[in-house]
Amino acid sequence: VTKHLDGVKNPLQQTGPAAAAGVSGSSSSSSGGGDGQDGRFYMVVETQGSDVEHDQQKLEGFLEAVMSHGSVSDGTLAESEAQAAAIWRVREGITESLVRRGAVYKYDLSVPTPKMYELVELCRHRTQHFPNVQVVGYGHVGDGNLHLNVSSPTGYSKELEQVLEPFVYEWTAQHGGSISAEHGIGLMKAPCLRYSKSPEAIELMQRMKALMDPHGILNPYKVLPAMPPRDDIEIL
Repeated sequence: VTKHLDGVKNPLQQTGPAAAAGVSGSSSSSSGGGDGQDGRFYMVVETQGSDVEHDQQKLEGFLEAVMSHGSVSDGTLAESEAQAAAIWRVREGITESLVRRGAVYKYDLSVPTPKMYELVELCRHRTQHFPNVQVVGYGHVGDGNLHLNVSSPTGYSKELEQVLEPFVYEWTAQHGGSISAEHGIGLMKAPCLRYSKSPEAIELMQRMKALMDPHGILNPYKVLPAMPPRDDIEIL
């Protein structure tokens, strides 16, 4: 993100005397102090409450607990709204930075939380022979929503697409997930709905669509795959 978006800096990077002295912060500090470069995973947690001081104390206690248990190696508590906004800017800038890097294959999936990153690693393995291709996974831990992005600076190619599809959809279906979690099926993924819904469910949705929108003028060509003509549905 910091490489491809102008003006975006690492909000966890230390500055001032501590940075000059090479101090990276200790695990006993609730405010952390590292630069965020060593972790494998990064989590943004935002809380809201009626008592700022009390909320801050609870979050500090939580951070100290998970760091003492070893499940978190370092952490930073935003000390101002500006720093909180800077942290969110990095998270929200992922999509934009990938687009600036080149072509992007995007998948909006819902998978069991313990399996979220497994698909990212599998896709990295499957695309490792493509030069400069980068597989990025981020999303919402609470609801298992994975945003899988495959970045290809050299552009789109049939070869890369065939490595990703239908593998991504098949893997998601095998693990009881959905091929569309947050952003809807839309136009491009309508033919892939069968990976998340049974033929009977799709047919029922198509029949309801035909009854309520017989001329196909409401959100045409989206969500549902094309339905073959049927003699038992009356078109008004």
